[in-house]
Amino acid sequence: MGAGGQETGRDARLLRASVAAVWIATGVAVLHPYYRAIGEAYLEPLGLPAWVMWATCAFEVGLGAWVVKVPANRLDTALQVGMVVTFTLILAATEPMLMASPYGVLSKNLPLLAVLVTAMLVVQEGWSPRALWLLRGGVAIIWITEGIVPKILFQQAVELNVVAASGLVPFDPSVFLVILGVAQAVSGVLALVLRGRVLLWLLYCQAAALVVLPLLVSIQDPLLWVHPFGPMTKNIPIIVGTLMVARRCSSPS
Repeated sequence: MGAGGQETGRDARLLRASVAAVWIATGVAVLHPYYRAIGEAYLEPLGLPAWVMWATCAFEVGLGAWVVKVPANRLDTALQVGMVVTFTLILAATEPMLMASPYGVLSKNLPLLAVLVTAMLVVQEGWSPRALWLLRGGVAIIWITEGIVPKILFQQAVELNVVAASGLVPFDPSVFLVILGVAQAVSGVLALVLRGRVLLWLLYCQAAALVVLPLLVSIQDPLLWVHPFGPMTKNIPIIVGTLMVARRCSSPS
């Protein structure tokens, strides 16, 4: 295998590992009582016993270990995509406002799916234009959805309270969220249309924000790190995908 093949192989493994981290972290978090309380609250209306949650988490840990070990292929990619889509549809039907969660409970599943499929494409065909654009679109769309839906269209008390409690915003938190939402949506669009050094700086700023913003939010609510829906841990594949897009877009090839 040449240097190029080794590089794409590493890229695919890194993308897979970032998704595996989400599966493993979500599965292990069942050990925390907060996770179990939230999980049981969603299982009870469906008439499902608590052991279903434990079994699901055990499967997720095993799946994560498998994903780290085995190269991307169509079968396990389809399994993971199917699981993400199924969970998303069930939760969206059970509680539609989760689609407007300020923490991206469901919207972060979009870049997660993009990372999964991109890893498979990179194994099959290298960094083809469609593989790069799929990943680029996946990491850009989260900024558009997170900017428009929870910050402009469906502002919620939990995020307004976080802004107010931060002490960093000297004016109406609602106005601040609109301004922030517009900025996020514009950055998502620019991540799709810009080129060259400006694009790289934008992507690096987005990656930094994906690290800093969860830390600021978790000061107010650290339990988000053990939430069953993984609003914090899902940032891992988005960060990895963003940095990988930046590297590929700066490559001479």
